[in-house]
Amino acid sequence: MTAESGHCGSKPKRIAVGVAPLGTISIGIVPMGVICIGVVPMGVVSIGVVAMGVINAAVVGMGLVAVGVNTMGVITAGPMSMGLIQIRSTTNPRYLAYPSREQAEEQAKKLGCLGVHRMGDRYWMPCDEHPR
Repeated sequence: MTAESGHCGSKPKRIAVGVAPLGTISIGIVPMGVICIGVVPMGVVSIGVVAMGVINAAVVGMGLVAVGVNTMGVITAGPMSMGLIQIRSTTNPRYLAYPSREQAEEQAKKLGCLGVHRMGDRYWMPCDEHPR
């Protein structure tokens, strides 16, 4: 391996591609650098399957800001996120649909609204109308 190959232990290239590439922009199996895209990226901005960096988007992400399925960091977003600040979507229970009229009526009582209404051919929604 030569010093110009852009791998770990060599001088970083502007754009590096391969196995363990080292560059400002790195694409590969275990890319390292400022902007990294790959299987296990490690950089300031990382995009991949298992990412580690300051800002990352991945299935599993660890960093200051992490977005993905299973994330750990200071600011996280995803269904299984662990962080000081967790960004999650919340669903208004009035918009949920239930398979039976009885379930929708029970939810309507919990929400403090009257009646239920049909949603398509199979589902029922609590309250006699959508919130405005």
